[in-house]
Amino acid sequence: MTLALYGIVRADHPLPAGLRAVVLADLAVVVSDLGSGVELTAEDARSHLDVLCALMADGPVLPLRFGSIGPDDDSVRDNALRPDPEGLRLALDRLTGLVEARVHLTFDETAVLAALADDRPTLTRPVAGFEATIEQGRRIADQVRAWIDRRAGELLAGLATETVALGESDDGGRSWALLVRANQLDRIAAAVEALPDTVTARVLAPLPPYNFLSLRPKPVSRWGFG
Repeated sequence: MTLALYGIVRADHPLPAGLRAVVLADLAVVVSDLGSGVELTAEDARSHLDVLCALMADGPVLPLRFGSIGPDDDSVRDNALRPDPEGLRLALDRLTGLVEARVHLTFDETAVLAALADDRPTLTRPVAGFEATIEQGRRIADQVRAWIDRRAGELLAGLATETVALGESDDGGRSWALLVRANQLDRIAAAVEALPDTVTARVLAPLPPYNFLSLRPKPVSRWGFG
């Protein structure tokens, strides 16, 4: 038998049909029975996230990465719960009422360069020579990233309890994970609505707080949602 692990909750956490709890005192790992030789798919990854989001409606969840598995209940207890039960309790207490929101911001490149030119007129002055041109391009790219980080910080200020930068995407946009109160997600929607035309935003919420916890030992995983 193989067990699929979803997340760690308090032992009295309500569970949807098809799931069960592997309990140790006041803690539990939410699992389902996979059987043997089952190959997980992208559809299973979506279902994993759906399960976590459903669990969050009834209390805090410490999410485990998709692909986290265990051979039996005792192994799950020994590896997920016994090493640090007090740390798990503290994490559940800290995350009560909180969810993760992913915010992706794309800034109009022309507007960013214009703002930089106003702030640093010498940055874009013509230079002579190949090496000088390459170096200028590097400096401009660095300044663009720094400007976007500052501007995003201004736009996202006050919306979250904690914020984690997730890095740059292929489209040149930047993403952040925000730890926010579940009952205040409308503040993010209002902030996005008020953004200037030079900024495009995408928001995905509510999500399990993957970027705001540290579980030890790390669960075995093949895929994640980061």
